[in-house]
Amino acid sequence: MKLFSLVFSIAIAGAAYSQNVPYSNELPWQKVPLVHTAAAENKSSDAVYLNDARIIEYVFNDKEAYLNMSYYKLIKVQTDKGIEMYNKLYVPVYRNSEVLNLKARVILPSGKVIDFPSSKIKETEEDGRKYKLFALEGVEKNAEVEYSYTIKRIPTFFGTEVFQLTSSPVEKASIVIIGPEHLVFEAKGFNGITSQKDTLVNKSRYVTAQATMLKELSDAKYALVKPYQTRIDYKLSYNLSKNNDVELYTWKEFAKKVYTNNTTLVDKEKKYLDKIIKAMNFATDKADEATICKIEDYVKTNFNIDKELVGENGMDIEKIYTTKNASDDGITRLFANIFEALGIKYQIVFPSTRNEFPLDEELENWNRVENTLMYFPQTGKFISPNDIAYRYPFVEPYNAGTRGLFLKGTVVGTLKTAVGVFNDIPLESIEKNKQNMEVEASFDSDLDSVTMKSKQILTGYAAANYRPIFVFMPKDKQDLTTKDILKSVGKSSNVIKMEVTNTALTDLTDNKPLIIAGTLRSGELLEKAGNKLLFKVGEIIGQQVEMYQDKPRVLPVDMPYANTQDRNIKVTIPDGYNIKNLKDLDFDVEFKKDGIASCGFICTHSLTGNLLEIKINEFYKEIYYPLSDFENFKRVVNASADFNKVVLVLEKK
Repeated sequence: MKLFSLVFSIAIAGAAYSQNVPYSNELPWQKVPLVHTAAAENKSSDAVYLNDARIIEYVFNDKEAYLNMSYYKLIKVQTDKGIEMYNKLYVPVYRNSEVLNLKARVILPSGKVIDFPSSKIKETEEDGRKYKLFALEGVEKNAEVEYSYTIKRIPTFFGTEVFQLTSSPVEKASIVIIGPEHLVFEAKGFNGITSQKDTLVNKSRYVTAQATMLKELSDAKYALVKPYQTRIDYKLSYNLSKNNDVELYTWKEFAKKVYTNNTTLVDKEKKYLDKIIKAMNFATDKADEATICKIEDYVKTNFNIDKELVGENGMDIEKIYTTKNASDDGITRLFANIFEALGIKYQIVFPSTRNEFPLDEELENWNRVENTLMYFPQTGKFISPNDIAYRYPFVEPYNAGTRGLFLKGTVVGTLKTAVGVFNDIPLESIEKNKQNMEVEASFDSDLDSVTMKSKQILTGYAAANYRPIFVFMPKDKQDLTTKDILKSVGKSSNVIKMEVTNTALTDLTDNKPLIIAGTLRSGELLEKAGNKLLFKVGEIIGQQVEMYQDKPRVLPVDMPYANTQDRNIKVTIPDGYNIKNLKDLDFDVEFKKDGIASCGFICTHSLTGNLLEIKINEFYKEIYYPLSDFENFKRVVNASADFNKVVLVLEKK
């Protein structure tokens, strides 16, 4: 956590050992390299990692304590795209660290070696991050790019090493974690890599892990990459020089530290907390749902979250009061102490965010903790203290539909503390998340354009994505965005009138629908073909996702939230015309599990006189579909895309 720093003295307290203890685990750089052949299943890849080897070594001696992180990569490039991917190499440069022993070379298919001189290494900065860059010369098809380097940095006692990539398969991956004999590290592998228990060799402890034939994780629609990447998490678990039986850095210890940091105030802070509560100027004597909502809105409206603030500047209640600025952790601390003062029962929660590397209940990697929620046992609902766009009971959807670490406050004697317990964080129900549409369309008198009155009606998570536009953007930018949203109906930029209602962030609490309405005229939807009119009715619902793909799907389906989309389209058919292909509007595509519909796209129509009414119900009741269900899920998604292409043929009677 950012809330406190690790104390390295516990590691140095053991008997110092020499940095020069011999060990056999060295990076596999050979003086005379060989030319390799990629495995048969990787022949068609643009490039393949033949070897990805890493050594994480903790060094503690009389003079200093540091961490050496050494990396070795051997990559075979097999296509022009592969050459483009790997003829420039970037080595990250972290703050308070240095890059050592950086070397690179190219091995041509003929066996010729082109060494890359260190004098050609450049420093660059991209997206605010610094790198050492070297552009390799002479790379050709079936050549091998080989490089290695070491990063020397201050020790941290939690870590993650990721091996599986989105760009290239990895044929061989390995890691060795080395430390002095009095420090015991634990590691856990995920998604295809297995770690071995630590082994003591010549006063050094080794933890190793290996994996082979890791497929590339191609990014795809409705797919999350990070949770499925092959990786190793590791942590320091015991300092044998102090106590063999006391495990370090547990979730229990984490819960106590975070709870104490959030709820312990000095006297001066208490005075300023009282001022904040008094300034709320509403009744706070009830520990009910309405009070929780008012507190949330007051804090999020009157205090700014500044992610650049660190330490006391962003955490101290006095400074938060006087500057109206707080860090992410500081705003959580402010909320916690307001709830404490008012007797509102709450729990700080750290979610296992679904689109990131998840928290693991067994291996306590504190570095994995990023996002924060607050849970109210009396209502069973949550707030996101440092996400200004969301209001009770909605939180960023990837922080729900998962499990999280709940800090449950308790009293032991006279001491207030907390215990950490993992529990479920449910998403709000599908009934609360709608992306509905109502459209009334009529043909202009000259039959060369269509006028549409459109309403997009959003609730729940869908509305939360749009409301900040109408709260924080200037009016002219709001209008441009509204116009862009309306333009998706019928591909028309000719917006005649527009109106947006229920834009307040607090409307999310009552789940009032955000309504984006307007009138627009489109000539794009209509074509004349002799005595026929071609009406592109499917384009009224806007462009839809298509899931036609060449590569086999390798990742399951992960959706941000379950939702339903009801679309009601009314079209007034011009006098003297018949519709020749009404059956093209009929869709009935459902995927059922145990007889219950899980997702579907159903379209029906009715024609009464000149009024054609089209009703569409598209729904996804689950957020996760395993690979075994993917083809069924894809049928539903593609049904929506197929409707988007429907063209009605209107013929003169």
